[in-house]
Parts: sequence; structure tokens; C-alpha cells
Amino acid sequence: MQCSPHFSMRMYRSLRFILPSFAVGLILGSVGMGVAATIRGSSIFSDVPEGSFYDTAVGEMYSAGVIKGYSNGMFGPNDFVTRGQVAVMMQRFRADLMSSVSSRSSAASVSSSSSSSSPISSSSSSSSVTSVTSNVHGNFQFANARFSLPEAVPSLTLSIQRASGSEGDVTVRYTVKGGTATAGEDFVASNQAQVSFRDGETSKNISVTLKDDLLSEGSETVIIELSDPTGGASLGSPSTATLTVLDNEAPSSGAASSNSSASQAAGAGKLEFSALAYEALENSAAITITVVRTGGSSGQVGVTYATSDKTARAGSEYNTTTGTLTFNSGETIKTFSVPLIDDTSVDGKKALDLKLSAPTGGAGLGVVTSTLSIADDEIGTFGSGSFMFSKSSYQATEGDGIAIVTVNRVGGTKFNVSVNYATVNGSALPGQDYTNTSGTLSFAAGEQSKTFTIPILRDSANDSGEYFTVNFNTPIGAVLGDPATTIVNVYE
Repeated sequence: MQCSPHFSMRMYRSLRFILPSFAVGLILGSVGMGVAATIRGSSIFSDVPEGSFYDTAVGEMYSAGVIKGYSNGMFGPNDFVTRGQVAVMMQRFRADLMSSVSSRSSAASVSSSSSSSSPISSSSSSSSVTSVTSNVHGNFQFANARFSLPEAVPSLTLSIQRASGSEGDVTVRYTVKGGTATAGEDFVASNQAQVSFRDGETSKNISVTLKDDLLSEGSETVIIELSDPTGGASLGSPSTATLTVLDNEAPSSGAASSNSSASQAAGAGKLEFSALAYEALENSAAITITVVRTGGSSGQVGVTYATSDKTARAGSEYNTTTGTLTFNSGETIKTFSVPLIDDTSVDGKKALDLKLSAPTGGAGLGVVTSTLSIADDEIGTFGSGSFMFSKSSYQATEGDGIAIVTVNRVGGTKFNVSVNYATVNGSALPGQDYTNTSGTLSFAAGEQSKTFTIPILRDSANDSGEYFTVNFNTPIGAVLGDPATTIVNVYE
């Protein structure tokens, strides 16, 4: 289905009348639809503003398969949602709700039948009772059996739900393994990791870490399985979830794989964009994009850069740019410019892709894709911006080794600015669960998004679910936005 996340006023007015009657007809009792993926739409689509009121909703609906966008992976920011598209969304939503109603009706039927004089055979009861039988200690299950994410998104957070009961301390194990995806290349495997629930706890999050490669290999699947419940708890349904990892490379003859195999001759370093995203005002003549060489600077190396359309169109909002950057021995910074085209239309923010490829001289590649957003100069203001974490909370597992935290600069990217960050103890302890980390993120003019990492330590204690916080301080040249503090939850 093709559908935009940007609901027009016309759409809003329609839904005001559609949803109440729809809800009355379907939501009988406490039926609900749970979507466990906590990604944001802005981490997938450049036309979804970070922190907008529909940011999380778009991410959840994408993961649940309700809305996907066009065949090229894009949404249209100015599109109207059609009657047909709304009908499909409502149909899928209705099917999910009716499935929940059916499950609850089946549970009531089984309970009623078992208390009557009519016996139930062991074969029939075993197939139906596994997902509906009440258990005071709880049944472990996922909210959905299927999820999907682009491989460029670093991780998927899943909720393990403890349904039907929450008495006592219980545990359950989960395994992350390959379906058609390859462990170590496409995702980080996990074998029989244990999650603990204390008395009364009904939900715990786990994280599946993805790896973005340069191979054009099509969509692949990762399997997450629950097993070995303890403390009297049992497995509910679904206890197995399938994550489809959507390939973000165009089909090729294999040139991308040569990039991977040519990785980093000794001392040559790796080449990458200086930021995950850039932003410029459309009445700027051009924006300067920086490519850095890290991890070594020996010998001459090179890399090809190119622009491509997303919501911005070459010839209308910018001029197509491509070329090769050459780093001589010892050089670590090179730049190229993308010319921008100013118009008089009030057409909102547009975005284009930036990509690095074909490294030479034995260099490897780091951050090879970035987004350039072009802000409309006819509306709003554009200044030096404010700093905010991309999420109010992150998830990390001890086996991953690091937590990756993203910092966005919103409201403008003029001038060079910086901000300090530092970890603060929570229930997780430095030196035992994580390594105290602090530093400074410096943003050059035009740079919009950057990351830093925090080492996560593995210990032998059964202490899943601990946390620490990360705070901003001492912004220079810009102000602090919201959230200025984020929580990092650490799981086993």
C-alpha cells in the first residue's frame, strides 16, 4: 500500500468521525493492538520530522506492516491520503482487533467447555490452550509475530510480554538466529539470553542489533524465539517473531562486495561522512559536505561521492553532484559542495541522499550514507539550532559491547556549535555494567546529526533491566532542546 504519514486537515476531519464509530463497533472490553517496535518514523523516513507528534506512530505502523510507503521506500510529504488507502489501513486494523476478539472468545469457550460434562480431548486442548489458558505466573509472548526494518536502522527493540498473570519471580530465555540473514554479517546473534521478571512485572524489552552492509542481497529474515520459562510461567503465542531486514542497496553486479573485501589495508584508514545528516536553507548557494579519514592516514586513497533524489528533486531543489575525493598520505579531511536551488514555493523541507562508494588505495568505508535536508526559507526561522537526543531512552544488551546514542541539531544548522555529554549513574554501575563516558560533540555549519558510543560491560550477575542516564551540559553556540537527558537501559 502507498500512503503518506502526513495527514492533511481533510484527513484529520474525516478520521474524527470514522474512528469513534469504528472503535465502538470493534473494541469490546479491553481488546487492544500492541506494537512492540519502539523505533521512530524519522529514523526511517527523512520526511518525518524528528520529535513530531506522529514520529513514533509512523515507526510503529511501519514495523507492524500497516503502512510502508512507495515502492522506492519513500513517503510523499504533501500527498493526500486517499479513501482507498484509508480503507486498507482500517481493514488491517480491524482484522487485528477481530483476531484479538476471536482469541478471547476462544479462551472463554475453552473455559466454559472444560467446566461442563463434555470432555475435551488432550489433542484438541493442547493446540488451543497454549495461547489462551490463564496462568497466574504469566505466559510469555511477543506483541506481534512479524516485524520489518531497513538494514540502515541499527536495532529493533522488542517487548516480551507477560500475559494472563504476573505472580512471582520468573524468567524466560530468547534466541536471536538467522532465517535467511547471516549472523555476524547482517545481525548480532544471541543464544539463550535470559530475561528476568520480578513479581508484578509484565513487560521487558530486548534489542536485536542489525548490521548495515554494502551488499545488494535482497531482504533477509532474522528469527527471535522464546524458550525455557521458569517459575511456573509458560509460553504464550506468538512465542516466535520474524524480523525482515529490508536491503537498502540497489541491485548491482557485485561492486559493493569488493568494497567490503577491500577493507582497510594497514594504516590506510576508513572514509566516511562527518555527520549522519546535514541541513541547509534553500536560499544558500550551496552546502559544504565533509568526508573524514579515520583510523589511519598512510598512503594515497580515494572515494567516490554522489547525490540522489529522495523528496528533493535534482534540477528543482538542488543540482546533481558526483565526483571523486583524493586523500594524499597524511590528509584526513576533504570536502565537496552540493549546489542548492532557491524557489518561491512554500513546499516544506525536502531531502536528498548522499552516498560514498568505491574506495581505493586499501581504504575502508565507515558511514557511507547520509541525508541532506533542504529547509524552506519562506516559512519558519533558521538559526544555530538546539541539541536534543534522538530518543528519550535507548536499549543496550551486554553482549553488544556498546550503546550507540544519536544527537540531533534541530531548528537550524548555522555556525559551528558544540555540546558536552556525560553519563550519570542509575541502577547500572560504572565499571561493572558500563564504562563512564563523557566528551564533546562538535557540529560544523550544516551538520545536523551525530553519534557517540558508550561501552557496555558483560558481568555474571543476573541483573537485567538496569539503567543509567546521559546528560547534556555546556552548549556553545546553540541551546539545549528536549530531551536533554536520555536513559540507557541495559539488558542481559
